[in-house]
Amino acid sequence: MILARRTILLVLAVAAAVIGYASPASAHTGFESSTPADGATVVDPLTEINLVFSGEAEPTGSAFEILDAAGQLRTPTSATTVDGLTWSLSFDPPLAGGTFGFRWMVKAPDAHPIDGSFSFTVTAPATSDAATRTPTLPAQETVDLETFLASGDSPTATAEWIAAAARTIGLAGAMVGIGALVFAAAVLRGARADIRFVLYWVRRGGALLLIGAVVELVAQVAVAGGGTASALWSYTALTDVVLSSLGIAIGLRAVGGFALATGARLSTTRATEAADPIVAIKELAGVGAGPTTTTGSPFDFFAPEPEVVEVGEPYLFTGDRAWSIDTDSARAFLGAAVVLASFIFDGHTVSKGNRMVTGFVDIVHVAGAAVWAGGVIMLAAVLWRRHRRNHELRTLQLAVRFSVVASAALAAVGVAGLILAVIVLDSPAELWQTPWGRLLIAKTVLVAVAVAGGGYNHVVLIPQLNAAPTDPDLSTEFRAAVTIEAAVLGAVVIVTAFLVAAAS
Repeated sequence: MILARRTILLVLAVAAAVIGYASPASAHTGFESSTPADGATVVDPLTEINLVFSGEAEPTGSAFEILDAAGQLRTPTSATTVDGLTWSLSFDPPLAGGTFGFRWMVKAPDAHPIDGSFSFTVTAPATSDAATRTPTLPAQETVDLETFLASGDSPTATAEWIAAAARTIGLAGAMVGIGALVFAAAVLRGARADIRFVLYWVRRGGALLLIGAVVELVAQVAVAGGGTASALWSYTALTDVVLSSLGIAIGLRAVGGFALATGARLSTTRATEAADPIVAIKELAGVGAGPTTTTGSPFDFFAPEPEVVEVGEPYLFTGDRAWSIDTDSARAFLGAAVVLASFIFDGHTVSKGNRMVTGFVDIVHVAGAAVWAGGVIMLAAVLWRRHRRNHELRTLQLAVRFSVVASAALAAVGVAGLILAVIVLDSPAELWQTPWGRLLIAKTVLVAVAVAGGGYNHVVLIPQLNAAPTDPDLSTEFRAAVTIEAAVLGAVVIVTAFLVAAAS
């Protein structure tokens, strides 16, 4: 247990370091260059600043601001673009007579905001006529250049961090809610109290989704309105967010979260009378760590019809109950489908590749991740609950049943993740040159650690449990292993929340 606790703390520390490295203000549209460049020196008075982005950009929040040599904030006389990639900002009178700071904020096609800043120097002296014609923002205190350029001091910084935190909460809710839903329906066979416990987490996951969606909506409205408290009452900012692709995604998550939170009602039946998807998958694909349920291979089409073996331990025990899904509980599955559909309107689905293809692959990726991550969390939670209450652990039963689901989910995550990487990345160099690529590397490392843990369970612990199902030491080791795996996957969820909005 000491090792498990230390490992969990280490994983959370690594996740915190990764998130500290990644800015929550990044988005799928990235900043490429500016004229003048950061740190440049211009000889003549400057009448125009050009900004180039890697994807379509639209001003939002505080948009474009410049800090003149006198410490006063100015806005461009005009801001124009032809393709949304290059923006030309004109200034009348021209910029002259010192060092200037420039700060920008735009939003990507899916409404995620991105901001940044740079400075340059104009050596040409300012004319007295220009000084009298310089338009500044309303009366204000003189602003220090270093403070102005610091991204953390952006008026919308707090709202952006709140939005990032809400996105993380919502994604965690999706992973737990959907993962627990599948775990209850397919994996768990046992006592009625265990089923009630897992369904409780389905509802709690839905509540987290709903809360995360509402908070993210409020935060995004604040960002769109410039980061001030009054922005929350801005009809323009509200409609800009709600009617955007991101707003649709947030709305779908809120609806799906509500369905998960209010569905998943407790009703059970004898496990022997319920359809068992685990056995069906095992017969079809032969995946998972448990014994086969047929003699012969289902893919050997020239062999005699395989003989069905009576399904018993470790898949089912006498007296096991299964979740009986009624009409009310079906609402939870509908909610899960709505949550998955929300990813069509968010992330790189909006800005990369064919919308339908990328959306479908993204849904498969998220669904597989939820089944895997949420399932591991539920596996650890049920084992700990039984341990604390001195109930029969049945570690082997849970292990072999979940291994079937985990194998299928992991295959979906791996294939879909590879396809998404090919769609999003224009070149391999973007893996280390872009925030999305660097976060993808961090996520891949964490996933590899989780896969290694799952592989150890599959290859080492489950065979040992199969030989000695009631060995308390083996059960303790397996419980510690899946707890560590759950913590690693929790860190993956945190990184993924930032990956969804990272610049590629």
